[in-house]
Amino acid sequence: MISKLATLLSVSVTLCSLARVAPARQQTITVGLFYGDSAPRAVTVSGQGDWEAHRRQGRFNGAYRVVSSDGELEMSRPGERAAKIGPWLNLTPGAKTPPLTLDGSAYRGTLKVEVQPSGGLKITNTLDLEHYLQGVVPNEMFAIPRALEALEVQAVVSRTLAIFIKTTQPRHPGQGFDVCAIGHCQFYRGVNSESDCANQAVQHTRGKVLTYQGKVILAAYHANAGGQTAPTDEAWPGSLRLKYLAPVASPYDDVADTFHYGDCYQWTELVRPEQIRKQVQSLTGRDVGEVRDVIVWRSESGRIKELKVVGSQREVTVGGPRQTRLVLGLVQEATGKSYDHDTRLVNIDRTRDGFLVTGYGAGEGVGLSQHGAVGMAGANFTYPQILGHYYRGVDLTEDYGSGSSTRLRVPDLRLRERVKVTARG
Repeated sequence: MISKLATLLSVSVTLCSLARVAPARQQTITVGLFYGDSAPRAVTVSGQGDWEAHRRQGRFNGAYRVVSSDGELEMSRPGERAAKIGPWLNLTPGAKTPPLTLDGSAYRGTLKVEVQPSGGLKITNTLDLEHYLQGVVPNEMFAIPRALEALEVQAVVSRTLAIFIKTTQPRHPGQGFDVCAIGHCQFYRGVNSESDCANQAVQHTRGKVLTYQGKVILAAYHANAGGQTAPTDEAWPGSLRLKYLAPVASPYDDVADTFHYGDCYQWTELVRPEQIRKQVQSLTGRDVGEVRDVIVWRSESGRIKELKVVGSQREVTVGGPRQTRLVLGLVQEATGKSYDHDTRLVNIDRTRDGFLVTGYGAGEGVGLSQHGAVGMAGANFTYPQILGHYYRGVDLTEDYGSGSSTRLRVPDLRLRERVKVTARG
């Protein structure tokens, strides 16, 4: 559900200066960096600090090779003989030493390496939640001049979502970590991806989360709403309709054109009749024959609700966001893009080469539109105003949901004129 946006780092220290706030109580989170079938069997870890394994422990200083071998870990320094140390290894950096590195990527906090039954290495990173956000925000939101409020929006939303996943709706139960490091949860790339502005946005909003009736919310977000967000039960059939994720207008989404992400706002794809036929048969088990027409029924937010595919043999109706995207070739596996197209106000025109499909948006359309937030920030809306627009009836609550709260009001978008937001470089 979560989108990936490129980070533009051309920002000045002056623009990044933010006020200090009172410290909140510390929260930690554990991130799954590698796990499952795609996990490596050997890694290089380096730094200074203490290590502890099943049978041994000690101090480390420098680079070490850790290899999975017959259900155990072997650990060695360059040029030295490897020693078996057991099925797991904990690495803790010194109090005043640089972060640990894993195959050249630096991570704050501690690292744990375990042998999986498959022989691959499960590697987890446990760290302070605020430090985790410093490795998330610049990977999930534009960092650009005149849109710094958008980084603060992302910091609050990412913090809220991380706590929601950890405490309310686990996405990796039984796997030994709270969140993964990819878009399934949120993109996290550690210290190497941090930026000064994103770090300050995290610090400025420290401990602040969104709550509804006293509980941390599902702070859903996506790249671009195409002008209108979607209700939860429309994007995720069978789910409850959450009041705080009510559909709203998102008039600043076209700011994506400014950053060469126009295809996130308005897109066009050509799909061949034989591709449609193949997908319909795969999804329904029914062959429509030669595809002659595709008819769209729209939902209340203007997105595709159902498709009727008219073929030479029969007509078949396909419903549901994922299924309709598959039929029309709007998923990232078909387009080669890093996101799925949203399906708002889709038009389908028959051409000589196939069906030309045009529409708006990127992602699932629920909650915050990241491009919309950037556009609102460029129009001088504050981060509480942006949050109050996309999440209705929520409070901004201190200390990770246990502190004082402020009800966020819905801003009047008519009060502001657009300010051109441009990237440098």
